[in-house]
Amino acid sequence: MCFKKLGILLPAVLIMLSAYAYGDNNVLANPGFERGTSGWFDRTCAIEPVSSPVRTGTGAVRVVNRLMNWQGVKQSIFGKVIEGKVYKISGWVRLENAKCDTVALSVEQQDDGGTQYIGVGRAVVTDTAWAYVSGDFTLKITGNLAVLDAYFEGPAPGVIFYVDDANVFGPEVDAPVVIPANPKGKGIVDLGTRHQVMEGFGASGAWYTKDFINHNKKDELYNLLFKELGLDIFRIGNYYDVDSLAFNESMEIARVGKSALNGKLRIMISSWCPPPYLKSNNQIIGGTLKKKNGKFVYDEYAQWWCSSIAACSQADVKVDYINLQNEPDYEAPWNSCIFSASEEVDTNIAAYDKAFEAVRLKLKAEMGDKMPKMLAPEASSLGNTKRYIQYLEKTSDYYGYATHLYDCSGCGSAPDRFIPSMNSFRNFIKQRPVKPVFQTEFEDEPGTWADAINTALVMHNSLTIIDASGYLYWDLFWAPGTALISMNDSASYTIKPTYYTFKNYSAFIDPDWQRVEASTDNTGLRISAYISPDNSKLTAVIINTTDSTNVSLRLSFKDFKIGKGGIYRSSEKENCALVGNYNGKAPLKLPANSVTTLSLTSKKK
Repeated sequence: MCFKKLGILLPAVLIMLSAYAYGDNNVLANPGFERGTSGWFDRTCAIEPVSSPVRTGTGAVRVVNRLMNWQGVKQSIFGKVIEGKVYKISGWVRLENAKCDTVALSVEQQDDGGTQYIGVGRAVVTDTAWAYVSGDFTLKITGNLAVLDAYFEGPAPGVIFYVDDANVFGPEVDAPVVIPANPKGKGIVDLGTRHQVMEGFGASGAWYTKDFINHNKKDELYNLLFKELGLDIFRIGNYYDVDSLAFNESMEIARVGKSALNGKLRIMISSWCPPPYLKSNNQIIGGTLKKKNGKFVYDEYAQWWCSSIAACSQADVKVDYINLQNEPDYEAPWNSCIFSASEEVDTNIAAYDKAFEAVRLKLKAEMGDKMPKMLAPEASSLGNTKRYIQYLEKTSDYYGYATHLYDCSGCGSAPDRFIPSMNSFRNFIKQRPVKPVFQTEFEDEPGTWADAINTALVMHNSLTIIDASGYLYWDLFWAPGTALISMNDSASYTIKPTYYTFKNYSAFIDPDWQRVEASTDNTGLRISAYISPDNSKLTAVIINTTDSTNVSLRLSFKDFKIGKGGIYRSSEKENCALVGNYNGKAPLKLPANSVTTLSLTSKKK
């Protein structure tokens, strides 16, 4: 029997009637899970569509693989609710492998004021019947809103639970006015206006290194992932004294990958966690740096980093960039280590600014000008990146800014939702010394064409709004189901659609190229352009974002005369394929829902 009591459950009729007090519009997509998990996402666990048990209809969702109580199922309500209005959020839940526990309904909100986890409602739940959980939510925004997720959480780690018939009742947001794209357009590429110098395009190989090393077709994979992509930066994990096998595997992949590119590959190393002997909990998961004699072991941490880079050098791998900690703002349920931005923020957690300065001084003393370029802080979000930088810049120097883009739930499938937070970040860094910006990790769902074109849009926004000099995709290779290339088993692999739109950028733009001004009068198109250091080569990447409008674009070029050029296109039917030549005389044909790259050389004088 369950003895917990949080209140009286209302009869179903009263629950239904109460919804109309808030408006009769449910702003959630697929609220009853009749279309599987479409529209829903996990909170670092796993969600599965089920046909039993269900409360109504034919579907529900099962939430499994939970290592923390906050892990559950979520849906973004960003752009669906109106600030200042009251919404009734609710759902029906039940347990599977526990007799009784509490399930909570919450909202995660991220804006310029930081991250809030807002409790909406709680209910006692059993494994024998569906229980109703609900509460009111009113949106109040500070500055720019980036994340707004409604989610179910709360049972103890390991407890599996179900959700059905979720609702967010209230007034709907007026649909934005969309200006239809014209089938014709004009554009200009102006070499007279120049922006950031590029560091390059890359991706991570931090996991599944053993599968890659032992793959029967790894020679093909090296060619596809390094040479064919024209990869510039390979990001690996710092496994020194953490996992010797993974360290050796990473070194081998870095060496052979660099060889495939005739030595033209830069290596970025990021730590997911230092060795357990430096951790407060003596484990690779969670925790922070340990203390000795009441002080955090910053000097020992710096020595570990110095030894790590020396070990890479002994393995014939030159490290070009380092990130001290992958997402120091997030104590993840995998290899992780939390750092506060400063001891001014939290004296109980090791301070990122002090750790960074200790490592910088140690590397400078040991390596001098040959030390790797240090990036910071590689936080999970643009907002948190700003917070860490504000403290770090008071005490230390660093080569460039590094950030991830996980501060905008659902933005992978709606990339323009990144724009407010990107604008805020751009304004922030413009007030500081000029440094290159690196987006070092992001992905959404690489297995679909929709994700492929959305990835191109995320890249475009990163390159043109925050002036990213380096853009890195998350997983270069992985097990079945994700990555630019998935290793299905030891003998086969699958190239994902996103591979090709990423290639539209990475294979045609090199380090030290510079972004130049490019614009178009067509609302359905996005364009960016890049010039080589000697001004002899020009690349333009154009995305037709429309679903059904083919566009004929007439491009003009200021301070560049085309000698010859190729047209490379990715679409649902074309894989970054050469589809024709381009001399600038005829309009460029841009099919709907496609990414086109112009690779041009200048006319010899």
